[in-house]
Amino acid sequence: MAASRLSPSNTPDFRLLGAVRFGWIAQVRWSPQGDGLAIAGGDGIAVYKGSFGGAPDMRLTGHDAPVKDIAFHPAGHLLATCSADTTIKLWRVDVDSPLEVATLAGHDGSVEALAWHPSGMLASGGADGTIWLWDAATGARQTVLYGHSDELTSLAFGASGRWLLSAGRDKSIRRWDLEAKPASEVISWHDDWVRDLALQPSADVLASASKDMTIRLWDLRTGEMLRAIKGHAGGVDALAWSPDGRLLASGGRDNCLRIWDAGAGKEFAALDEHRKPVLTLAFHPAGAWLASGSGDHRVLLWECPQAQPL
Repeated sequence: MAASRLSPSNTPDFRLLGAVRFGWIAQVRWSPQGDGLAIAGGDGIAVYKGSFGGAPDMRLTGHDAPVKDIAFHPAGHLLATCSADTTIKLWRVDVDSPLEVATLAGHDGSVEALAWHPSGMLASGGADGTIWLWDAATGARQTVLYGHSDELTSLAFGASGRWLLSAGRDKSIRRWDLEAKPASEVISWHDDWVRDLALQPSADVLASASKDMTIRLWDLRTGEMLRAIKGHAGGVDALAWSPDGRLLASGGRDNCLRIWDAGAGKEFAALDEHRKPVLTLAFHPAGAWLASGSGDHRVLLWECPQAQPL
C-alpha cells in the first residue's frame, strides 16, 4: 500500500484496518447510528454489526438478479435494496434475523439508485430514466418523475429534503423541487455520464463524479460550478464526504482511492491498496472510518486521521 500524508506535519496516514471478500462490490453503506455496515455485491447483501471481518451478522437474500444499490432509512431500522430484477425490497435489520417487509415494483427495467427523504419517503431511479417516489409505510407509489433521457445512476436529497438531486448516463444533474410542482431543472452537465453524487453535510455544495475523469463541485442553489478537480487516471465512480465536510473521498477506474481538501482542490492522500476500480465509498457517521468497495471483490476499512473517539 502507498499513501501520502495529509500534510507535511505529523498528521497520521489513513491506516488500513481490515478487509472482507464479498463478490463484485456494488455499494457500501453505514447505518445512520454507525452501528452497522451493509455491503451489496455479487454474493448478495451482508450486514456487519459491531465488528468488521469474518462472517457477517446478517445475509439478505431474495433478489433474483444483481443488487445495484442499498440505503438505510433515516431511523436505521430499515434497509432498502434495489436490483436488476426490477424490484425494491425493504428489510427490517434492527432484529436478530433480517425480515423482508415489502417488495416494491413498477420500474420498467433495472432499479439503479435509492435515496431516503428525511420523512421516510423513498426515491428510486431506474434504467428506464424515471424516478419513483414511494410511501415506504404503505408501499404505495406517490408519483413518477420524468426528465432524464437515459439510465439513472445516483440520487440524493438536499435542503432538508426539499430538493431531490438526480444524475444519469445522459450527462446531466437535475434538481427537483418537491415543494413546488414536480418539475426539474438541469443545474449542471458533465462531458460524459455522471456516476455518483454526494452532498456536503450542512452545506449547499454538491459533488459529482463522472466518466469524464473529473469531480465537480456545484453551488446547489445556483447551479454554478465552483471547482473542477482532476487527478484520477480514468473515470471517477464514487464519492463520499467526511461528516464535517472537510474531506472528500473519491474512487476511480485507476484503482485508486483519493482524499481531497475539496475547498482548495488539493489531494491529501492517494491509497492504492485496491486492485480493481474503486466503486463505492462511505465515511462512518462519526468520521472514524472510511469503507471502500472495489471490483477486486473486497471491502477495505480505513482508520481516518484526526478522527474523534467513538
